[in-house]
Amino acid sequence: MLWENLTVKQFEEAVRSSGGVCVLPIGCLEKHGDHLPLGTDMMIAREIVEKTAEAEPFVVFPYYIFGQVSEVKHFPGTVALGSELQMLLLREVCKEIRRNGFRKIVLANGHGGNNSWLHYFAQTMLDERKDYIVYVYHLWELSAEQLGELESRFRTPDDYGHADHMETSQILHIAPSLVHMDRLNPGGWTSTGRGRSLAEHGLSAGIHWYMEYPNQIAGDPSLSSADYGEAYLACCAANFAKAVKEIKNNEAALKLQTEFFDRCDEVKDFR
Repeated sequence: MLWENLTVKQFEEAVRSSGGVCVLPIGCLEKHGDHLPLGTDMMIAREIVEKTAEAEPFVVFPYYIFGQVSEVKHFPGTVALGSELQMLLLREVCKEIRRNGFRKIVLANGHGGNNSWLHYFAQTMLDERKDYIVYVYHLWELSAEQLGELESRFRTPDDYGHADHMETSQILHIAPSLVHMDRLNPGGWTSTGRGRSLAEHGLSAGIHWYMEYPNQIAGDPSLSSADYGEAYLACCAANFAKAVKEIKNNEAALKLQTEFFDRCDEVKDFR
């Protein structure tokens, strides 16, 4: 059920039939090599979420492209909001989702650069009492068994990262006209090794990705295929459907969150 497609009456019913679950697919706008569109992460996230909703109904929030992507600001087409605005905007959006009746909000992540930010965002949901809960889910993660099954069916480079075989194959399935395999620069996806010495000492910095992959591509996409992309997307949707079903059935997390806030109030009163 796509939020933007519902009438008011349909929306009211959707809140009930979804079990109060709203999923916000979140990506970003950034360079994906020279062969994939800027909206690759958003397109993949939306595709997986929509497929999942067919099997395990919930309401899908409209496209949300304001992810953490400050490390790619040097490439045209990137949209990188300031960190304070990112936090405030997502916080207000979650409040609005709750005001419209949903008590379980899932941030369905399609961009690796969002990982740390979204987990931190979820932690900040404990700053003040809330009667709703926010979950984070990374859409691309497959089990070893699923990956092994895909490897047995398709030729793959066994070299993954960003704008790679996996992402390119998925876009070849979703929107093949937006993929330009003739623009690949062989070897452009190889790590420069410029950040290796820092990593060896357990160090990281915001500039690390640029040091290693200045072309914004990591992993060989040359063997990409629409068939692999379709199969990969199906695995992602199946996994997410199981996660959503657990969210619907699990009342313990929200109950314990309420208990947590109650105990916080007790400490405040004690002081």
